[in-house]
Amino acid sequence: MRAHGRTPDEYVSGFDVPGLHVPGLHVPERRDIAAEPQEAARPRAIFPHTGFAKTFCRKRGKHDRAAVVSPLEDPMRPNRFERSISARSRKIATKTATFASTSAALLSFHFAAATPHDGIEEGAVRRHMPPFAILEGATDYVRDVARRSAVGTATFSVIGLPDTQNYASDFPQIFTAQTNWVAANRSALDVRFVSHYGDIVNNADQAFQWANANASMSLLDGASIPYGVCPGNHDITSSGTPGQPYIPQNYLANFGPQRFAGEPWFGGSSPSGLSTYAYFSAGGVPFIHLHLDCETPVAELTWAQSVLDAHRDRPAMLTTHRYLQDAEDYTSGVPIVPSGRFPASWYAIEGLYNPNGIQAEDFFQWFIRRNANVFLVTCGHFHEEFRQTSTNVAGKPVHEVLADFQDDPNGGDGWLRIMRFDTFANTIDVDTYSPTLQAVRTAPESDFNLPVVFDDYRLAEGARFKAFQQGIAGYAGTQDTWINQDSPNTSYGNNDTRWVDDDTANSLFADYRGQGLVRFDGAIGANGVPAGSTIVKATLVLDIADDIDTPLFNPLFFVHPVIRSWDEGSTWNSLSGGLTVGADLLPAIGQFLGDNVPNSESMRRLDVTATVASWSAGASNYGFAILPQIISGNDDGIEIWTSESGNPLLRPRLEVTYIPPTATNVADLDGDGFVAGSDLALLLSAWGTPSPVADLDDDGSVDAQDLAIMLSNWG
Repeated sequence: MRAHGRTPDEYVSGFDVPGLHVPGLHVPERRDIAAEPQEAARPRAIFPHTGFAKTFCRKRGKHDRAAVVSPLEDPMRPNRFERSISARSRKIATKTATFASTSAALLSFHFAAATPHDGIEEGAVRRHMPPFAILEGATDYVRDVARRSAVGTATFSVIGLPDTQNYASDFPQIFTAQTNWVAANRSALDVRFVSHYGDIVNNADQAFQWANANASMSLLDGASIPYGVCPGNHDITSSGTPGQPYIPQNYLANFGPQRFAGEPWFGGSSPSGLSTYAYFSAGGVPFIHLHLDCETPVAELTWAQSVLDAHRDRPAMLTTHRYLQDAEDYTSGVPIVPSGRFPASWYAIEGLYNPNGIQAEDFFQWFIRRNANVFLVTCGHFHEEFRQTSTNVAGKPVHEVLADFQDDPNGGDGWLRIMRFDTFANTIDVDTYSPTLQAVRTAPESDFNLPVVFDDYRLAEGARFKAFQQGIAGYAGTQDTWINQDSPNTSYGNNDTRWVDDDTANSLFADYRGQGLVRFDGAIGANGVPAGSTIVKATLVLDIADDIDTPLFNPLFFVHPVIRSWDEGSTWNSLSGGLTVGADLLPAIGQFLGDNVPNSESMRRLDVTATVASWSAGASNYGFAILPQIISGNDDGIEIWTSESGNPLLRPRLEVTYIPPTATNVADLDGDGFVAGSDLALLLSAWGTPSPVADLDDDGSVDAQDLAIMLSNWG
């Protein structure tokens, strides 16, 4: 049939891009809209997944220059986006319910028809800009980038590949065009890594979509370009809808760790195979990039924590699928659902896709912000562009960046994120470019710079890092309990929490103390920090399970080094009627408040550098005691998670940054004073990796040269 005088063949005619041919995609010729008469703003499309009208217009704004006209704008052809709505209705049904139901449930807010605008006039709140109002012709994009980068040698590229689900199902030629362009321009852009944001396919149970995805991603394999992928909700369910059966089998069969086995840049995977990490070095900086399972379960994060602990010498990037949203873009800037990490209220409507998954805020609180080497988190899932900057425990910025174009014409129009790292200038210059349109997006949400002082996210030269946390990286040496004056012969060593309270009985006539204890056995020694090391910094990390509830008091809690032996079976009476300063404890070395401020802040971090330094110098390690402030009239205490907690990420943790003693033989990997079989086992277990411990010659890989060094130091 004909539509507007064109045949279907005319709609799918190919077009010419140097070195690239994409059949099946219609792209109108470029024209300079600055020279055209201004057209009144007019509605162009409805975004059904929001429940609200999203207005498109051709009003020229301050960011419009010589633009490539989107297929959406061509007045002589049907709106391809509008024609594809019914075909994707099942995919967006969940999002439709999410926005509509959330709006009604939270504020019963009624929206009138949106005032047509392009989101770029002075004082505009909206960050989103319609595709045809923000495109600039970029036929010489690669040459322009190379020209900008020619002044230095510390620049390189990391490519972001947002949700490709619609390409895998309906537009495989665009998927192939993206990866082909990356491969063809690897040298020109110095591409060091490619990160896929998840939703590789649209339907996890459709073999042809996996075949399409394999064909496209294999171009990166053929070009030997390191890359990582993470599963999205469409990769683990039949149509990306919450409540559907969880079916990750096809993802694992096609993009599991076996795909990368033998690659020198591949670091490994979680036991499930759904999370992986990779290495690359560029601009004089060694990096690590983790790709984490959708709505990353605690078990996956437990594995990921061990990876980051072992690589604190590398600035870290994370990619996961569902993390950020930009709902305010669909509500004219009104924060019915504030843009940012998916809030708890959202999950009540758009539930978890992963049966063991966690919410975005927990992902940030339990994992991202606790790791001082994480500087960038990228994600997809939500059709928008958005970014925000949070702060980690070291007070350093963590950039969180969303990009997803799945609802654009042609299944996404081939948009890529081109991140140009400059380790000399300490910046990441982000462009959004489409090889199929030969265009860049020029809105502030598409074209921006991220400041990153890369050296702030790795250890100083010569320093090493060890963390001790039950269940992380095989550590099993945490001892913790509490003693209770009200029940003086009871031991609590198997409890998952410990109480610290100035009156555990809430008595009107007397106070019955509760005192907490924690110790990290083996923190100094063969499998820990080598004895005699210089302790640069040591931090005790505790998580509060139940904070102070009374509004009348906010008592302090004091941390003391312990100077007597104890174990998890100890009781109030076995410790001679409780712990006292002088006989059992040294003076307090730190303190913290019992009330969480804000309520989400359950973590307490205490500087214990001096105490750990004394252990390194030969003092006995009896751990720490936590004692309550005694306040008359206050009967409220705190409950602290122990090493028996079901969530390993919230268990007590000791972090130590140190410099090994200079007399230590470089090949004495376990620090026991001898180079022997245990050191050889450690070296062989790190073979082919850039392990900071086993890479004896610091050439970036554990190999035969390191083995030769070890053998020459044997004994």
